[in-house]
Amino acid sequence: MIKIKQLTWQVVSSDSLRLCQFMMAYEVRTEDYLVALDNEDNIIAAGQLFHCQEGKGGCDAQIELVVKPQFRQLGIGRELVKRLISQANEIKLQRLVGHGDPLFWLSLGFKKIAKNDFVLLLTSAVRALEHTWHQGIPMTEFMGLTIAEVTEQSVETHCQMSSCINVHHTMFAGAIYSQAVLTGWGLIHFALQRLGLSGSIVLAEGNVRYRKPVSDNPRGVVQQMIEQSTLLPVLENKKVSIELTVEIYGEKQHKAAATFVGRYVILPQ
Repeated sequence: MIKIKQLTWQVVSSDSLRLCQFMMAYEVRTEDYLVALDNEDNIIAAGQLFHCQEGKGGCDAQIELVVKPQFRQLGIGRELVKRLISQANEIKLQRLVGHGDPLFWLSLGFKKIAKNDFVLLLTSAVRALEHTWHQGIPMTEFMGLTIAEVTEQSVETHCQMSSCINVHHTMFAGAIYSQAVLTGWGLIHFALQRLGLSGSIVLAEGNVRYRKPVSDNPRGVVQQMIEQSTLLPVLENKKVSIELTVEIYGEKQHKAAATFVGRYVILPQ
């Protein structure tokens, strides 16, 4: 196995002679590349954030990656992708796509969306949805509604109890209902975004059962896997209906204080 004492990382332009020689068998795109240099200052790996055209599959950027064959399986490709993800976060990209070996991309937190296509939603995607809520529904900003956690099959939201309190010093019913609705809405939104799909998400029907008062900072939790096959009819301009169950907890409660069951409809755009 080849040993490297220390890697050096540099950003080089696409017209760099050294880069062109390294990428001789690959397409060189016009944007800058992040490269790894060995002990003798030779390029042994190169990658870039290739920015997609606006509206092309909902993708902010694809990660393009090349590692010299003799330097593979050394963790260099993983480190290169991690650095590119950091770059993407710095410039507030929301969605990255990678292509190739499933084990490689899955180990880096990407989710499979096609046979050899993998996607990662970044922090800016979460913050962008919060901003949309706060701008479009001013009450949510007053409530302090934030998205605390997002996974492929769950979303958790938080609110500030001091902004949701009623005369009994517990969370008022309207705030419980609103937080529950938007928590479920968020799960569908992120599922669409991972697939590069778009549609208008509306609540068609919703019912909530209030089990006990919420007296401290509320958490909204939805846990449900939305299969790709459920969402793909949007591509054919068909409506999609999804039923979700969302539970609201107090910060110190282990059992749900309220349970919301909603039927959402995605209207194709």
